[in-house]
Amino acid sequence: MTIHRLRHKVLLLLMLTMSLGFTGTAFFYMHSAEQSVHAENERSLHKLTESIITVIHTVMLDNHAEIMREYIPRLRGVEGLADFRILRRDGTDAFVDNRTIASVNALLGEEAFPRRRSVPNPPQFDPRHPAFVRALTGEEAVTLFETGKGGERLLRFLDPIESSPKCFRCHGRESGPRGVVMVVTSLAAMERNIQQVRFESFSLLAVSLVITMLLTGYMLGRTIVRPIETVTRALSRISSGDFTHNVAVHGNDEIGHLAAGFNAMTSELRSTYDHMQREGDKLRTIVEGAQTAVIATDSSGKVVIVNQAATEYLGKTAEEIVAGGIENIFDNPATMQHLLAQDDQWEKPPERTVSYKGRVFLVSAATITDEEGAVIGSAALLQDVTEEKRLLDELRKLSTTDALTGLYNRRHLDATLKREIERSKLSQVPLSVVLFDVDHFKRFNDEHGHDQGDRVLQAVGEWMHQVTRQYDTPCRYGGEEFVLILPATTPETAVLVAERLRKLVESSAVDGLSVTISLGVACTASPGLIAPEALIEAADSALYRSKHGGRNRTTAYGETGAAEGTAPA
Repeated sequence: MTIHRLRHKVLLLLMLTMSLGFTGTAFFYMHSAEQSVHAENERSLHKLTESIITVIHTVMLDNHAEIMREYIPRLRGVEGLADFRILRRDGTDAFVDNRTIASVNALLGEEAFPRRRSVPNPPQFDPRHPAFVRALTGEEAVTLFETGKGGERLLRFLDPIESSPKCFRCHGRESGPRGVVMVVTSLAAMERNIQQVRFESFSLLAVSLVITMLLTGYMLGRTIVRPIETVTRALSRISSGDFTHNVAVHGNDEIGHLAAGFNAMTSELRSTYDHMQREGDKLRTIVEGAQTAVIATDSSGKVVIVNQAATEYLGKTAEEIVAGGIENIFDNPATMQHLLAQDDQWEKPPERTVSYKGRVFLVSAATITDEEGAVIGSAALLQDVTEEKRLLDELRKLSTTDALTGLYNRRHLDATLKREIERSKLSQVPLSVVLFDVDHFKRFNDEHGHDQGDRVLQAVGEWMHQVTRQYDTPCRYGGEEFVLILPATTPETAVLVAERLRKLVESSAVDGLSVTISLGVACTASPGLIAPEALIEAADSALYRSKHGGRNRTTAYGETGAAEGTAPA
């Protein structure tokens, strides 16, 4: 059985402690009382034997030994005496035969004492008995506790009979006691009295213990346990969120101080809780009202904060986000794991744009740790930058493309050509460019108007896209001039691309009007063409040769630096 209540524990501990204390005290005093009873009994026996020894001396000195024959049986009949004997040194009974009279007459040399009629001699007491030997060799009486034939407890008391100078005349100068007075008493009556005293004492002890425990338990419960239980109940109310409860303060003792301290703690907790509640309301207002999605976890990785923006952006309920965890908000754990694996939380968290369900998000995420490196939690902030990304792409496109033709503009051409030449140098793979313009373009503007000229330029841009590869760069160089940047292309292949474009333009028409182009090809494989300006200048030189060669043709820049090799229309 498990004991949970403090009151019961205190009472049980009190009961055990007091029981042990009362019981130990009672046993000590009972043992002392029994020892005193036994000692008093021994003193009584000693006085009895001393009286008997005195009688023996008196009777013997007055030559009236026959009196002892009558005295001994009377003593044996005394109530409480189980046995009474006067023993010689050899263990035989004295005053029952003529042995002593014979030895005295022999010592005196005359019949000083008449012989008597012998009586039955009791069995000889064992002269080697340890108690008998100690009584003869010592000067004090010997006490021996024994058990009788019926299981009765007996006390055997042996008191030595010392010789006096007056005894020397009849008994000689033999040293040591002349014999022993042995008294055997039954302890049954005394033990019954002791048992009665024990019963009465323990009954009184039990009653006293119960009364003491009840009174002490009541006082402890009233003065200590009840106030503590009151504080415990108040703590339970506080743990459930009730910070308004106080306990009554009674007195100026430790319990009173405990109650006062509890009330002070409750007041401080209430103040702290109210402050945290206000701050929490502020944080909740900020988080819920923010246009930025906020998702945060605790130290165990469980999602504990999900605002409304997060559910709207991700198209998931808060329960689904919590169930999936912060790593699965984009259904791709590797993305968030990369963002959360930030070693130094004091640095700016890494940002990354993530496309998800038709939206583009700027994601900032980090795992937060304390000063000892223990994880406190993780947080992710999501900003919907879909429109910003679209505007940025459009702006980037506007900054790098020609508005009329949709081709890359001169600015992008310069940057790309420089980058591709550097790549060509590192990879030792040739880079070619094709520079061309529209033949007699001014005539389209003068005869058909500038709108028609614009449509011709737009058509040229579409034809360029048809003959270029994915990694080629078609650009408008300026006016009616265009450039094709062809990475990893030899001069021969570049001429074939240029011819394919020239024939496509020649075979097509714009609003029923025929269009032709003249082209110049240059390649970094030619000596000296390792700079963007040099390469464009070489292609322009080849274009010039095509113009003067009759237009509608392709000319490749030769190794000697002069235009050569034409491909007729």
